[in-house]
Amino acid sequence: METATEGGRRDGGGVQNVSSPSTVVAPSAETAAGGGYYGYVPVSPDDYPYAEDVDAAVAADEAGGPMSPGARETLYVNERMLRDRGRTSKRLLVGAAFFLVSFLVLLIWLILIATCKTGDLCRLLDRSTVIGDRDYRFKTFEFLLPSVYVWAAMTVSVAGMAVATFHALKVIREDVGTPRMVELATAIRQGSTAFLSEEYRYLFLLCLGVFVLLGIGTNWRLAGCYVMGALLSAVTGAAGMAIATRGNVRTAAAAHQGLAAALGVAFRSGTVMGLSVVCIGLGGVAAAYLMFQDVRALAGFSAGASTIALFARVAGGIFTKAADVGADLVGKVESSIPEDDPRNPATIADNVGDNVGDVAGMGADLFESFVGSIISTAILGGGLPYFYRSPLAMCVFNHLHIDRQCGPAGYPETLSYARYICFQNDRYLDYPTSTTWASNSIFVALPFMLAAVGVLACIVGTVGLRVSSSLDEDLNDPKQRSRVTGGLLWSLRANVLLTAVLVLLGAVGLCWGFFGGNSHFQAQSGFSKNGSPVPVFELDTSVANPCRGQYEADPADPVMLPQGQIVEGVYKPTTVLGFQHGAAHQTPWRLFLCILIGLSLGLAIGWVTEYFTSAAYGPTQGIASAGAFGAGAVMLQGLGVGMLSTLMPLAFVVAAILSAYALFGPYGIALAAVGMLSTLGVTMATDAYGPVADNAGGIAEMAKLPPSVRETTDALDALGNTTAATGKGFSNGSAVLTAYALLTALLQDSGELPSPRALVGSPFEPATALINQLRVVSLLDPYVLVSVLVGVMLPFLFGAFVILAVSRAAQAMIAEVRHQFRVIDGLRAGAIGVRPDHVRCVGIATRAALFEMILPGTIAFMSPLIVGFGFGQRALMGMLLAAIASSFVLGTMMSNAGGSFDNAKKLVETGEFGTRHAKSSEWHKATVAGDTLGDGMKDAAGPSLNILQKLMTSIGLVTIGLMNADQEDGWIGAILLGVTLLVVALFGMWNIKLNRDHRRAAAAAAAEHAAKETARAETEIKAPPKMVSPFFEDGRSIVAPDVVIPGSQLHEALHAVGMPRHAFADTLPGLSDRDEVDFSRSPARLMDGAAR
Repeated sequence: METATEGGRRDGGGVQNVSSPSTVVAPSAETAAGGGYYGYVPVSPDDYPYAEDVDAAVAADEAGGPMSPGARETLYVNERMLRDRGRTSKRLLVGAAFFLVSFLVLLIWLILIATCKTGDLCRLLDRSTVIGDRDYRFKTFEFLLPSVYVWAAMTVSVAGMAVATFHALKVIREDVGTPRMVELATAIRQGSTAFLSEEYRYLFLLCLGVFVLLGIGTNWRLAGCYVMGALLSAVTGAAGMAIATRGNVRTAAAAHQGLAAALGVAFRSGTVMGLSVVCIGLGGVAAAYLMFQDVRALAGFSAGASTIALFARVAGGIFTKAADVGADLVGKVESSIPEDDPRNPATIADNVGDNVGDVAGMGADLFESFVGSIISTAILGGGLPYFYRSPLAMCVFNHLHIDRQCGPAGYPETLSYARYICFQNDRYLDYPTSTTWASNSIFVALPFMLAAVGVLACIVGTVGLRVSSSLDEDLNDPKQRSRVTGGLLWSLRANVLLTAVLVLLGAVGLCWGFFGGNSHFQAQSGFSKNGSPVPVFELDTSVANPCRGQYEADPADPVMLPQGQIVEGVYKPTTVLGFQHGAAHQTPWRLFLCILIGLSLGLAIGWVTEYFTSAAYGPTQGIASAGAFGAGAVMLQGLGVGMLSTLMPLAFVVAAILSAYALFGPYGIALAAVGMLSTLGVTMATDAYGPVADNAGGIAEMAKLPPSVRETTDALDALGNTTAATGKGFSNGSAVLTAYALLTALLQDSGELPSPRALVGSPFEPATALINQLRVVSLLDPYVLVSVLVGVMLPFLFGAFVILAVSRAAQAMIAEVRHQFRVIDGLRAGAIGVRPDHVRCVGIATRAALFEMILPGTIAFMSPLIVGFGFGQRALMGMLLAAIASSFVLGTMMSNAGGSFDNAKKLVETGEFGTRHAKSSEWHKATVAGDTLGDGMKDAAGPSLNILQKLMTSIGLVTIGLMNADQEDGWIGAILLGVTLLVVALFGMWNIKLNRDHRRAAAAAAAEHAAKETARAETEIKAPPKMVSPFFEDGRSIVAPDVVIPGSQLHEALHAVGMPRHAFADTLPGLSDRDEVDFSRSPARLMDGAAR
């Protein structure tokens, strides 16, 4: 697996491994006197232990001499947990070699495909268009797979995976720090892997059942795509978590060198996740398309990815927030111990949760968004009116606007004006017989190629990260510390902007290369501005009602055409939805503007989210200021900020949808989603680095590293909260566009729209449908209205289930942490060698997360099936449309409010409002309470809502063909509703039983603890009661918190008079409140000032 390296001193400082991981050396007294922390903890990288100091450390321990807390902790390191000290990985080396070889093979194959030297493989027919195939109700004309471009996308994705592997190797080569750090990182990684394995075991059974049902009910191509989507989504989450759980300890070790080094390691870890998401996603969709040769079956791939994403997000969110809330409430609020303190039993579980929720869950979430946008765009592209070798269809669709405006001809039979005009004098023969690269195929290829351009741009955008050296100086200056987050944010933002510019340049090449003046597309008649025209019937706009017949019917020609004339014109088709495209020669700039709109929307939502969640701006500062008035004021302020933050993102999304639709209809909206997510590799890297930095801070605290290390990781963590909130807003915005595109594809497959084949017929067969036969989804239909109300309510119900699940799991965690503090002697006091049982906490969070995800998942899966089979297709569309709108607004509110709560707490912890109101103060506890509320919102319920809308739409899309237009088969919906209610009832009964058992266990544990305390009180010799002279006032203590050395005489003396062992009171008799003490000063200077 990994090759361990020998310890030794490295030139230039830094934290190094030791050859014997059971001992460390304490720094000298001179080092401690120079401003040390706890008196003896090292203050610079050079003070860390090395192999040559082992004997001195052992001698100091045996002699009972003073040692740093970090040294004492390392003496009790479990050597079996030191499994990640290597500087390389055989698996990664093999992976890098595999991807490089695969890239070369695919490159050669791509050349053969491009030159069509592979036989029929370069001319594969899309099976969704095969005549006689009854799998889909929406029947369009045949078109070929854009094999060259799909293979090219797969080749680029493999190259991207090779680059991601090299980034992973570079992370592995970084220093891992002290043995205690390695032990902690191993525990976090083992807990994360155990949870993910258990979760995937249950999801495997679910996906297997869905696969069988889809295969039987629809077709096996769609079922196969479902399995591929689920499998690759799971692989993406596992890959990202694997590198994140190795990058965390290396980030903590690099934090000794400053912000630039730590951010570089964390960002590189996030880069592996970002590139893995886009490369596995693009490569997987391309492979599924080439394997099954059915563009509409790719909807199953999206549904499979959505399934894993929902459960990964929900279960991971419940896990991480249960541990986080339990650790915060018992640790910070009740026990007044620092965040990530090693005495807290939930600390390891909290750090495990960061990986399973914010890395694996987030990766599956954005993987699903990315592939969903590509798939929806490709499906809509296959139905566009740019038909392969079908001049009759081209002519009919160029005149469909007449049918929409004037209606069908009424006698002697109902028929289409458009079809009639095309058959007059065989006008349709003057229309082009489009080739592969001038038909639907090129529109199907565009999202694949745009995503491939995005991958290449992300590879460039993640090469390096520039951080100003002045930020380290600002971090050390309390007055300038607020500038650090802004400076780091601009470092990340520069990479995102660079990637966006590269994507735009690539989009220019794609749009004008595919559809420009020198392309196959504009080489056709009627497609170029200055090329050969096509005959077009134009209505006479000079009359009030051109639809009135211009001549009387006669037996020879019994059809009255509208008033107008045949002119030479261009191709401006009308879709089955009634959208009329612009002239064909306008296609390049229209598509480019759609991509630009998507990119701009992503950046705009990111900036708005940053404003509402970053501690550098007023909204979050206002929440932090409300801490002066208690927890209630903090919560009210935060909820108000969260609600207000929905206005601008909604306005941007509305503007983007309307603009993209005006440019290119539903396809333009879907393409805007692809453009928005084309920078996902970099955006994901800036998002995924946050959990890595958070873990690094936890490891630094638990390993007793110097305060400067924790300050560095805290600065990165605060930035990570902002980038995480930005990523959630980014995901919410793209989810709306993708869900709308999937809903349009659902409308096509429902049969509510006339399909292209039915509208056109053939030269030898009549048309079987008219464009006016579109059945409208009316809100006057009571079933539709009821379904709309249900759709508005569903996100609230789903969010409630998730938040209540977090609450129940957190209560179980709180009970366990309190129990361990009661029964483990010396744990709360921090006795040497006493450690909490973090394995129990990880187990509690795992069981709670896997159990609690059942109910929200059932609601998400069954709701579209109940409504669709119960009330019909039109009711399902109404429910989905309402759920999309409600999910976006509610998800944005929850994510932004939670992010602002978290950063408000961190702003107070920095001492922004004075050292007396920093950590462990009442002000701080008020913001911790707000953060507790925000945790379940921003990391569990909020992010899950954007998956909810896409999962329900995807489930509806793959099953819509089995439903009727109305409520004829309502009994099926009733059965599904009964099954759902039964699951809910069983869940509720089981939950009641668990709560009763927990209460009994808690009562028994409390009684046992009380009995032990009573017995101890009878035998313990107590110190005399504390006496305070009435002539003195309480004032500030000259003993700063955490200065007294545990085990020293002063420590024992203060404990004897009733002071807590680690959280000393702020006051001692003898000093007035007027005497202020600067606790930011070093202990040595503080004592010197007191002596003077």
